Amino acid sequence: MAKFMKHTIIICLFLLAACSNLKASESSADEYTILLSSLLGTDKERFTFTDKNGNKQIDSLARFKELEKVYINNINPDLANNKFSNKRLKIVMLYSFYSFVKKSAAFQEYLAADLMPIYIRNSADFLKVLNELPFLIEANCNRLNAYFGFEGKNTDKKPTFVKQHANQFKKYLNTDQYELCIRSFHEKPNK
Repeated sequence: MAKFMKHTIIICLFLLAACSNLKASESSADEYTILLSSLLGTDKERFTFTDKNGNKQIDSLARFKELEKVYINNINPDLANNKFSNKRLKIVMLYSFYSFVKKSAAFQEYLAADLMPIYIRNSADFLKVLNELPFLIEANCNRLNAYFGFEGKNTDKKPTFVKQHANQFKKYLNTDQYELCIRSFHEKPNK
């Protein structure tokens, strides 16, 4: 429970910092609120309905669809040359954290396919974010690892990837961060 609270506080601080540093439109602010409230579980009231027997129920599908819409709005590059702004990169990486903490199979699958191409096109910025926000390391390295073998593809490419990118990981991550990330590539990824 203490570990969860620590992560919750870090997430809140991260999102507050991200929101305050951005001149976000109303819809961007709403996206942060949607993601944060889902992470913290404070959005349940919005998705509660009363069934035919008078019992309150949570509409999990409506909640998921709202999160999925935000994900879809942010999964594509927002800069030239297929690059991601730091803001968009952090949102996508926060989804990795969300899928890891909440064990969201749908987002874990999305990210197993989507995160590696984002990393490849934005590797230095991606690793700088991990260094800046180390609570994202385990989840994002797990999703990068999940790329290898997802839907039976790329299983033979993992050793080459790790060998080619290890020096870049070392360049941008401190020793503990590097070891945490590299360890993910030696474990079976969360489904």
